[in-house]
Amino acid sequence: MVKKKLAFVDHNYHKKTRCADFLREIFSEHFIIDDYWWSLSEETKLIKYLKNYENIFFFQTLIPSYDLLKLRNKNLMWAPMYDNLPFDWKYWIKIKYTNIKILCFSNKVKLHADKLGCQNIGLKYFIKPKEMVFKTPQKTLNIFFWYRNDLKLRDWIGLFDLNKINKIIYFDSPDPGRKSEEFDKITLDKYKIELIKISFLPHAEYIEYVKNCDVFISPRKQEGIGMSFLEAISMGKYIVSNDDSTMNEYIADKNIGFLINKKKKK
Repeated sequence: MVKKKLAFVDHNYHKKTRCADFLREIFSEHFIIDDYWWSLSEETKLIKYLKNYENIFFFQTLIPSYDLLKLRNKNLMWAPMYDNLPFDWKYWIKIKYTNIKILCFSNKVKLHADKLGCQNIGLKYFIKPKEMVFKTPQKTLNIFFWYRNDLKLRDWIGLFDLNKINKIIYFDSPDPGRKSEEFDKITLDKYKIELIKISFLPHAEYIEYVKNCDVFISPRKQEGIGMSFLEAISMGKYIVSNDDSTMNEYIADKNIGFLINKKKKK
């Protein structure tokens, strides 16, 4: 069977993180994939390339609705991310009339799409469990936390008995436009923080840090898909997470993880 071509439109920041590669791998079974990297400065130029494709997939971001309408006769697909998706009614009405099919990785996105009559399918993505090396049970915990934006140390540290913490691996690499948390030596010592302060940690090194920890703190209050906590689940780590999508759609509270709900006392 001759494979058709698929234009895969992705945010240019993902060139570094490669967070959509799992979808590329799935689509590559059926399509030859051509990558197009979206940025605000190049947004209006994409349409001239996309007109040459019958199959177009948008990961997270979209070109303007007036350009999407020019592609209505194409097979359009979009995977929006719950954590940065506008739920404005006028925005979604425009989306509806572009004839785009929506891949919903969040139940909240699917409910909204259903309500407005948009074509959609609900999906969950699980990572195949990785080879696990079970360590001898220990009295203290190693914790991994990647600081990205709105979830800070104070949001979750109160869940732990400081005497039960061996160390906290604190990967300080905030999302673009966000500032780092500031720690003095007293705080670093008090919480036994091993601070890794670099802009980007190669994936293989990142996985080694997670592998050698017992608890993984999900780094964001909301996720689109949540590859970081899904990888940690696949390695058998206990997850501490904010109680919102998509984390609470995968994590059974007080089973494989603990959901933080600021409105309720646990």
